[in-house]
Amino acid sequence: GGLAGVWAEENSRDALFEAMRRKEAWGTSGPRIAVRFFGGADLPENLCDAHDFAAQGYAKGVPMGGDLALSAGATAPRFAVWASRDPGTADHPGTPLERVQIVKLSLDAAGRTQEHVYDVAGRPVTTGVVDLATCQTSGEGADQLCATWSDPGFDAATPALYYARVVENPSCRWIQYACNERRIDCNGSVPPGLESCCDASVPKTIQERAWTSPIWFTPRR
Repeated sequence: GGLAGVWAEENSRDALFEAMRRKEAWGTSGPRIAVRFFGGADLPENLCDAHDFAAQGYAKGVPMGGDLALSAGATAPRFAVWASRDPGTADHPGTPLERVQIVKLSLDAAGRTQEHVYDVAGRPVTTGVVDLATCQTSGEGADQLCATWSDPGFDAATPALYYARVVENPSCRWIQYACNERRIDCNGSVPPGLESCCDASVPKTIQERAWTSPIWFTPRR
């Protein structure tokens, strides 16, 4: 199942609820991926090289879940995103990260929702490989990814929201683990309930992911 995380000042009930009220939260499809996301007009372009990434993000911008206030006629704000893979355990290490994306939602002149997805870090083409017989993974991937980015289509007169999405390399779906554990032979008799093991239309791999709460931009009137 999925997981949720929050960035809190300490591991206490009050701090956790304050983080939830700020909406400084993210979700994952299951792995323990960690991600931070900031936006602001004054975020430095080289923020990923800074040792105080989060401190500068708070001081010069707003975190995920925040509202981005810009003056009329402002130029595009800068967004900064950092992500770290699920470390897993010695016996079951986490899967490397493939890419980080920033997703923008806005309204066009007719009031229709428009979505744009930007690859901002990592590899835009999947290179990870999964051995379905063992569910072992291979291929290039990252332990951490970080990027700063400015919206090339920014319009200071149009409301928009932005959130970050982190995508892992491919790994086995739960059904493939079940098929391997039961040693299903598709050339023989398949036990009831495991017909999906031999159904070519059923995906055998998945790319787990994480996504942040959005940063909202509302034009000043």
